Amino acid sequence: MSFVAAAAGVGMNLFQLGSASDWNWSLIERYFLSADAIEFTGSRSGRSEIWRFLYVWGPVVLIPLGIILLIVHFATKGNKGAQLFADFQQRGWVGRQRSLGLSAQNGNRPAPLALVGPAAAPDGYVDEPALQFGSWTASLDKKALKALSAAATKANAIKGAPAQAIHENLPADMIVAAEQKGGELVVVIPPAAGVKDYRVLMISGQNA
Repeated sequence: MSFVAAAAGVGMNLFQLGSASDWNWSLIERYFLSADAIEFTGSRSGRSEIWRFLYVWGPVVLIPLGIILLIVHFATKGNKGAQLFADFQQRGWVGRQRSLGLSAQNGNRPAPLALVGPAAAPDGYVDEPALQFGSWTASLDKKALKALSAAATKANAIKGAPAQAIHENLPADMIVAAEQKGGELVVVIPPAAGVKDYRVLMISGQNA
């Protein structure tokens, strides 16, 4: 954002200076060397001097500021990735997701939910309860389905919640979370002490 604002500001200032100087490049060059290159009419009050300084030098300052913010962004991103990996090593597990036939509200949009169980479990361990629950939800009337969806939204199922917090008939060793696109295998990182949200992330490189 700083780069966009800086580019727009520099471009506007150069265009106005060029128009005023009949595109005399020796004057335009002074823009980068002296704030006197642009003279404001009117009183030279303290307020006008501040605006004058910001108008001339603000765009130039924003460019290095944008570079600094970009460096901080990538550094922070790397630290977050390292912390995420450390959290996975400490308490995470690989899960297999199966659609539940139920949605929760993510803002103003419904988000499909999935049952997530251990990927290392025998075949059918996650599929069977997910299919049974999906068949049951398909039999519900609109009012009951809406109430179940509201309960899932309240339980923060979008971020991940223990399956039995959504419904007592779901397995206790599984969670319900927003369905991830791109495959059936996901990484599940349970919340640390004092934190509510799970982290459920798609494992890249799968055949959807």
